[in-house]
Amino acid sequence: MKILLRGGIMEASKPSELRRTYTVIDFLYLGVIAVVFAILFTVWWDVYYAVKALLGPIGTRVLTYGLWFMPVPLAASLIRKPFSGFLGEFLPALLEAIFPTPGGIYNLYYGIAQGLAGEAGYAVFKYKKYGVLQAAISGALPAIPALILDAILFEDIYPWNEMLLLLVALMISGALYGLIAYGVASSVRRK
Repeated sequence: MKILLRGGIMEASKPSELRRTYTVIDFLYLGVIAVVFAILFTVWWDVYYAVKALLGPIGTRVLTYGLWFMPVPLAASLIRKPFSGFLGEFLPALLEAIFPTPGGIYNLYYGIAQGLAGEAGYAVFKYKKYGVLQAAISGALPAIPALILDAILFEDIYPWNEMLLLLVALMISGALYGLIAYGVASSVRRK
Protein backbone atom coordinates (compact mmCIF):
# COMPACT_ATOMS: atom_id res chain seq x y z
CA MET A 1 0.00 0.00 0.00
CA LYS A 2 1.42 3.36 -0.98
CA ILE A 3 0.37 6.73 0.30
CA LEU A 4 1.32 9.97 -1.37
CA LEU A 5 2.74 12.56 1.00
CA ARG A 6 4.08 16.02 0.17
CA GLY A 7 7.09 15.43 -1.99
CA GLY A 8 7.30 11.68 -1.51
CA ILE A 9 5.70 8.33 -1.04
CA MET A 10 5.36 6.59 2.29
CA GLU A 11 4.87 2.85 2.30
CA ALA A 12 2.90 1.05 4.96
CA SER A 13 3.09 -2.70 5.22
CA LYS A 14 -0.50 -2.96 6.50
CA PRO A 15 -3.51 -0.66 6.23
CA SER A 16 -4.10 -1.12 9.98
CA GLU A 17 -0.77 0.59 10.73
CA LEU A 18 -2.13 3.84 9.33
CA ARG A 19 -5.33 3.47 11.26
CA ARG A 20 -3.41 3.20 14.53
CA THR A 21 -1.29 6.30 13.98
CA TYR A 22 -2.67 9.37 15.72
CA THR A 23 -3.22 12.46 13.61
CA VAL A 24 -3.33 16.14 14.50
CA ILE A 25 -7.14 15.94 14.32
CA ASP A 26 -7.09 13.07 16.83
CA PHE A 27 -5.02 15.13 19.25
CA LEU A 28 -7.37 18.07 18.76
CA TYR A 29 -10.34 15.84 19.60
CA LEU A 30 -8.53 14.66 22.74
CA GLY A 31 -7.73 18.24 23.73
CA VAL A 32 -11.32 19.39 23.30
CA ILE A 33 -12.62 16.36 25.22
CA ALA A 34 -10.09 17.01 28.00
CA VAL A 35 -11.06 20.65 28.46
CA VAL A 36 -14.82 20.21 28.07
CA PHE A 37 -15.02 17.23 30.40
CA ALA A 38 -12.65 18.72 32.98
CA ILE A 39 -15.08 21.65 33.24
CA LEU A 40 -18.10 19.33 33.25
CA PHE A 41 -16.52 17.08 35.87
CA THR A 42 -15.82 20.08 38.09
CA VAL A 43 -19.40 21.36 37.83
CA TRP A 44 -20.82 17.85 38.06
CA TRP A 45 -19.77 17.50 41.72
CA ASP A 46 -22.47 20.01 42.69
CA VAL A 47 -25.04 18.17 40.57
CA TYR A 48 -24.00 14.87 42.16
CA TYR A 49 -24.42 16.16 45.72
CA ALA A 50 -27.76 17.85 44.93
CA VAL A 51 -29.15 14.67 43.36
CA LYS A 52 -27.75 12.57 46.23
CA ALA A 53 -29.66 14.69 48.74
CA LEU A 54 -32.88 13.98 46.82
CA LEU A 55 -32.51 10.40 45.58
CA GLY A 56 -29.98 8.66 47.81
CA PRO A 57 -26.98 6.64 46.72
CA ILE A 58 -28.58 4.34 44.12
CA GLY A 59 -30.70 6.91 42.26
CA THR A 60 -27.78 9.31 42.26
CA ARG A 61 -25.49 6.80 40.66
CA VAL A 62 -27.97 5.94 37.92
CA LEU A 63 -28.51 9.59 37.01
CA THR A 64 -25.06 11.09 37.47
CA TYR A 65 -22.14 8.67 37.49
CA GLY A 66 -22.19 7.85 33.79
CA LEU A 67 -21.02 11.35 32.92
CA TRP A 68 -17.70 10.58 34.64
CA PHE A 69 -17.36 7.49 32.40
CA MET A 70 -18.51 9.19 29.18
CA PRO A 71 -15.15 10.40 27.78
CA VAL A 72 -13.98 6.82 27.15
CA PRO A 73 -16.65 5.88 24.60
CA LEU A 74 -16.74 9.42 23.22
CA ALA A 75 -13.02 9.54 22.46
CA ALA A 76 -12.91 5.95 21.22
CA SER A 77 -15.97 6.40 18.99
CA LEU A 78 -14.52 9.61 17.53
CA ILE A 79 -10.91 8.58 17.07
CA ARG A 80 -11.25 4.80 16.68
CA LYS A 81 -7.70 3.95 17.65
CA PRO A 82 -6.18 1.92 20.48
CA PHE A 83 -5.91 3.82 23.79
CA SER A 84 -7.98 6.77 22.55
CA GLY A 85 -10.63 5.85 25.13
CA PHE A 86 -8.06 5.71 27.91
CA LEU A 87 -6.64 9.09 26.92
CA GLY A 88 -10.16 10.50 26.65
CA GLU A 89 -10.76 9.60 30.31
CA PHE A 90 -7.31 10.27 31.73
CA LEU A 91 -6.73 13.76 30.30
CA PRO A 92 -9.88 15.38 31.75
CA ALA A 93 -9.17 13.65 35.08
CA LEU A 94 -5.68 15.13 35.02
CA LEU A 95 -7.08 18.62 34.47
CA GLU A 96 -9.79 18.04 37.07
CA ALA A 97 -7.12 17.06 39.60
CA ILE A 98 -5.62 20.52 39.11
CA PHE A 99 -8.96 22.23 39.78
CA PRO A 100 -10.17 22.44 43.39
CA THR A 101 -12.78 19.66 43.46
CA PRO A 102 -13.82 17.26 46.24
CA GLY A 103 -11.93 14.47 44.45
CA GLY A 104 -8.64 16.37 44.38
CA ILE A 105 -5.62 14.32 43.35
CA TYR A 106 -7.72 11.15 43.63
CA ASN A 107 -9.25 12.13 40.31
CA LEU A 108 -6.07 10.84 38.67
CA TYR A 109 -6.59 7.40 40.19
CA TYR A 110 -10.13 7.38 38.86
CA GLY A 111 -9.01 8.62 35.44
CA ILE A 112 -6.42 5.86 35.10
CA ALA A 113 -8.61 3.04 36.45
CA GLN A 114 -11.78 4.07 34.63
CA GLY A 115 -9.86 4.76 31.43
CA LEU A 116 -8.28 1.31 31.43
CA ALA A 117 -11.58 -0.40 32.28
CA GLY A 118 -13.44 1.46 29.55
CA GLU A 119 -10.66 0.81 27.04
CA ALA A 120 -11.21 -2.92 27.63
CA GLY A 121 -14.62 -2.52 25.99
CA TYR A 122 -12.83 -1.98 22.69
CA ALA A 123 -9.77 -4.15 23.33
CA VAL A 124 -11.89 -7.32 23.66
CA PHE A 125 -13.03 -6.66 20.08
CA LYS A 126 -9.38 -6.18 19.04
CA TYR A 127 -10.11 -2.53 18.18
CA LYS A 128 -12.01 -3.61 15.08
CA LYS A 129 -15.51 -2.58 16.19
CA TYR A 130 -16.59 0.85 17.44
CA GLY A 131 -20.36 0.46 17.44
CA VAL A 132 -23.23 0.95 19.85
CA LEU A 133 -22.50 -2.27 21.74
CA GLN A 134 -18.86 -1.36 22.30
CA ALA A 135 -19.80 2.15 23.47
CA ALA A 136 -22.30 0.74 25.98
CA ILE A 137 -19.79 -1.81 27.27
CA SER A 138 -17.06 0.81 27.40
CA GLY A 139 -19.37 3.10 29.36
CA ALA A 140 -20.39 0.34 31.79
CA LEU A 141 -16.99 -1.20 32.63
CA PRO A 142 -15.57 1.83 34.51
CA ALA A 143 -18.25 1.15 37.14
CA ILE A 144 -16.11 -1.62 38.61
CA PRO A 145 -13.02 0.45 39.48
CA ALA A 146 -15.21 3.45 40.40
CA LEU A 147 -17.07 1.43 43.02
CA ILE A 148 -13.84 -0.03 44.37
CA LEU A 149 -12.13 3.38 44.55
CA ASP A 150 -15.21 4.94 46.19
CA ALA A 151 -15.02 2.27 48.88
CA ILE A 152 -11.26 2.54 49.41
CA LEU A 153 -10.70 6.28 49.07
CA PHE A 154 -13.96 7.70 50.41
CA GLU A 155 -15.10 4.83 52.64
CA ASP A 156 -18.35 4.68 50.68
CA ILE A 157 -19.15 1.17 51.89
CA TYR A 158 -22.52 -0.50 52.30
CA PRO A 159 -23.68 -4.07 52.99
CA TRP A 160 -22.79 -6.47 50.14
CA ASN A 161 -26.30 -6.54 48.67
CA GLU A 162 -26.39 -2.73 48.47
CA MET A 163 -22.89 -2.67 46.99
CA LEU A 164 -24.15 -5.03 44.29
CA LEU A 165 -27.10 -2.70 43.61
CA LEU A 166 -24.70 0.25 43.43
CA LEU A 167 -22.56 -1.61 40.91
CA VAL A 168 -25.60 -2.35 38.76
CA ALA A 169 -26.69 1.30 39.02
CA LEU A 170 -23.22 2.47 38.00
CA MET A 171 -23.10 0.08 35.06
CA ILE A 172 -26.56 1.13 33.84
CA SER A 173 -25.58 4.79 34.11
CA GLY A 174 -22.30 4.18 32.31
CA ALA A 175 -23.98 2.23 29.52
CA LEU A 176 -26.59 4.97 29.03
CA TYR A 177 -23.98 7.73 28.94
CA GLY A 178 -21.90 5.51 26.63
CA LEU A 179 -24.82 5.42 24.21
CA ILE A 180 -25.12 9.20 24.41
CA ALA A 181 -21.38 9.49 23.73
CA TYR A 182 -21.74 7.20 20.71
CA GLY A 183 -24.56 9.37 19.39
CA VAL A 184 -22.50 12.55 19.81
CA ALA A 185 -19.47 10.95 18.15
CA SER A 186 -21.57 9.67 15.25
CA SER A 187 -23.00 13.13 14.73
CA VAL A 188 -19.53 14.70 14.71
CA ARG A 189 -18.10 12.05 12.37
CA ARG A 190 -20.89 12.67 9.82
CA LYS A 191 -19.99 16.34 9.49
